[in-house]
Amino acid sequence: MTGTSSTQWQLAWETHLGPADHEVVGALLARSYAATTTVFTPGHSWAGARPELRVLGWQRDELVAHAGVVRRFLRAGGHSQLVGDVGLVAVHPGHQGEGLGGALLDVVRRTLVQLAAPYGFLTCDPDLRPFYARSGWVALADTDLCSVGIDHRTEHDRRNGMLLPVLAPLDAWPAGPVERNGQEI
Repeated sequence: MTGTSSTQWQLAWETHLGPADHEVVGALLARSYAATTTVFTPGHSWAGARPELRVLGWQRDELVAHAGVVRRFLRAGGHSQLVGDVGLVAVHPGHQGEGLGGALLDVVRRTLVQLAAPYGFLTCDPDLRPFYARSGWVALADTDLCSVGIDHRTEHDRRNGMLLPVLAPLDAWPAGPVERNGQEI
């Protein structure tokens, strides 16, 4: 993997970020999500729910990778289940193909361990599943998912949930529909 050895990784709690930090993160997210309908307004480095913790990858003085994490309970199979909900995963378009995405997901996994999250959870488009699967994420392809989107509407989808066993095995995940009773990151 090229490019990852010179990357400095930082964990930043949301309350430790100031306006200038949000400008830098927001600019990376706007570049990374330019082809989507997700809109990042100046000074905002989030689209839906704000993360509690950010994983930031820097090369020299340039932010090149980002992921947001918030601990929350999902309803899975009628049971409450703690997860590290992951979102806003981004690698600077000019640095894609350098192994930064895999390195970012490795830091996210270690961060979830530090946060004592038994599982990681995220949603993504089906065409991105192979990227996450290479880092151990498992598609919940046949599981009904109900969540609150960034537009505040309730969404029902069975295509985009993914799970990462962190401190608990995959077979301990409750079977049945998943409800994210909060806004996605």
